[in-house]
Amino acid sequence: VDAAVATPVEAGSPSITAGIRTRQLNAESAMRRADKQIAELKRLRHNHKKLLKQAKKQLKKAIKKRDKARAKARKAHLKLDKLRLTLARETRVRPNPKGKQATDKPALRKQVRKASKKAQQLDKKLRVAERKVDTARERKQSRWSKPTRARIARRVAERERAEDKLVRAISAMRAVTGDRAGRLGVASGKDLRKPVRGAISQPYGCPGYYLNPRHGSCRHFHDGLDIAAPKGRWVKAAADGYVAYAGYSPWDSGKRAWIVITVHAGGVESIYAHLKPVRKVRAGQRVERGDVVGNIGMTGLTSGPHLHWEVRRNGRQVDPERA
Repeated sequence: VDAAVATPVEAGSPSITAGIRTRQLNAESAMRRADKQIAELKRLRHNHKKLLKQAKKQLKKAIKKRDKARAKARKAHLKLDKLRLTLARETRVRPNPKGKQATDKPALRKQVRKASKKAQQLDKKLRVAERKVDTARERKQSRWSKPTRARIARRVAERERAEDKLVRAISAMRAVTGDRAGRLGVASGKDLRKPVRGAISQPYGCPGYYLNPRHGSCRHFHDGLDIAAPKGRWVKAAADGYVAYAGYSPWDSGKRAWIVITVHAGGVESIYAHLKPVRKVRAGQRVERGDVVGNIGMTGLTSGPHLHWEVRRNGRQVDPERA
């Protein structure tokens, strides 16, 4: 058996846990929505002239196709009208010398039906072409006005408010799960197990290639342990505890990583980052060591599939290998 199935037991009162989880989901959705709006506005602002030129070209092309479709439809309707007049004239009731009335013209009726069907098809194509013209015109209008910095700043403020709400909701769930996890026993370094099989691609601390010889310190401190592993491999809970959060990180400034935070006994927390964006577990759920909490992915700022594993004890970051 590769991993045990996580038990559905939740921390604290079910109503409190469900309420906090709902707040997390709502704040995460608002944050992601603001991310997309900001990215789109910045893209429009950066490529305004190029996009406007493309929109004008697409509109011109759509109008040209619409005019062709309109001309074909008009020609088909003129032919249909002419055939109908001919049919009406040829099928009029009139006497002949033998006293018979020759009013039926099956070949002509067939031509009228065929012309009518073709006219309907061309009308349908004309309606599609007109809709494309309307869409292209709307796209051109949306590209016409360059997004202002103030408009982008408003979206940034909305995103920051959503991030603050999400951080507060995560803190609330940490408090609830931490109280419940305290009953599991005191955590120690021996209680934590490596969450995934793989080689350590970057250790905890100050990596050598970031060293600043002038000051004797590093410009970038790696606050976790990077474990290289293939995409999709299971990530398992490092110890018994409760899930405080599973979703996109509110602390990322650029591309957001999918993270899972588990709270263990003794004030110890594990953060698993760069996971595949699939909710294997939910906030408030109890997990045991070895339960699957996610899959290796490439969300966030990463050059390859790996797990970024952070461990915190009483709010302070520690080396996962010496926790």
